[in-house]
Amino acid sequence: MQRSRRFASLVAFTALVAAAPLGAQVRINLAAWREPVLLDTLRQQHQLNAVPGPVYEAVLKAFADLGIPTGRTDGKAGIVGSERFERVNTLAGAPMSRSFSCGEGAAGPYADALRLEIAVVAWVAPSETNGTTISFATIASGRDISGVFRAPRPCASTGALETKLLERVTKLVGG
Repeated sequence: MQRSRRFASLVAFTALVAAAPLGAQVRINLAAWREPVLLDTLRQQHQLNAVPGPVYEAVLKAFADLGIPTGRTDGKAGIVGSERFERVNTLAGAPMSRSFSCGEGAAGPYADALRLEIAVVAWVAPSETNGTTISFATIASGRDISGVFRAPRPCASTGALETKLLERVTKLVGG
């Protein structure tokens, strides 16, 4: 009985691994982390009532509208990525601290005083409800711009940039 349970568990696990979209994994190396960050684990998923093609095009336009450069894109896998770009002070028309949390010091949020190396990725896929599942993930690593060397600071997303992207895409596709 024990052996058959283990076998059933192994079969179920194998089925899950085989069904996982391995080609859709996005890893990024940033200075603040010793290991690559798997952006798939940071995804925020949303549903849209529109077909994937126009949503993918709207994501590309939303990136451009918000000043986010696109690096690697894969229309077949539905990935739009900006692997690494740098910004100081503002992003998408707002102070950096609106989009990223890097801690706070005596002068306020570190995100507003650091040079951030940023990664932004969007995934577009058909959903089971005849619409589209759209997912976003962002992360950053901050460096002191004063010239004094300090260890890079990890910066987590506040969700504001992902929300702006979703609102822009939703407006563009009407979904």
